[in-house]
Amino acid sequence: MDEREKELLDKALAGDGSAFEELVWPYRQSLLHLSFRMTGNREEAMDITQEALLKSFRYLRRFEPEKSFRNWLFQIAANECRDFLKKTRKEKKYRLQTGTRSKSPQLDPENIKAQAEAVFEPASVLNSELKLDVNKCLQYLSPKEREVFILRDLDGFNIKETASTLGLSAISVRVNLSSARKKIRQAIEGERIQAPGRGGKT
Repeated sequence: MDEREKELLDKALAGDGSAFEELVWPYRQSLLHLSFRMTGNREEAMDITQEALLKSFRYLRRFEPEKSFRNWLFQIAANECRDFLKKTRKEKKYRLQTGTRSKSPQLDPENIKAQAEAVFEPASVLNSELKLDVNKCLQYLSPKEREVFILRDLDGFNIKETASTLGLSAISVRVNLSSARKKIRQAIEGERIQAPGRGGKT
């Protein structure tokens, strides 16, 4: 943390809500980007981001100042996304077993571009057709590949930061990143690959 962040952290720990708001403000949009890319759902991304910020405030005393505050926030958000996706998979399995339909919106490759434009500012990372294509292709990655690819290639984390945030080894990050890049490249170039769980080439 830099000196300003340490000052804001001390004030937030003393009960200053406005100091906490200022502390997390620079990361709000990035957290929203992460949540949307991992879930593919605008409303859920906003809810997850809000919950991640609430948890970061609730557990602020657990943060170790010598570490990166940004990485700590992203770790909380990533865990929230994992919980959401795990819950979604369980609900999908239940629907398949019972023949019921979902009442909540799911990842839809056809409208993901429109969702992205609604969530992100014009100057955001998604302001080019290539970046939009990449985000549409995230559905073809396994959960771990998606997490690694988003943090490393879309959010600019280095290998060490990605590993620390996701609780993985550097080797695991590199392996999953290589696989993710290959799948993304194939999808953008028009090769037919199957999303995880659908069978076929992966």
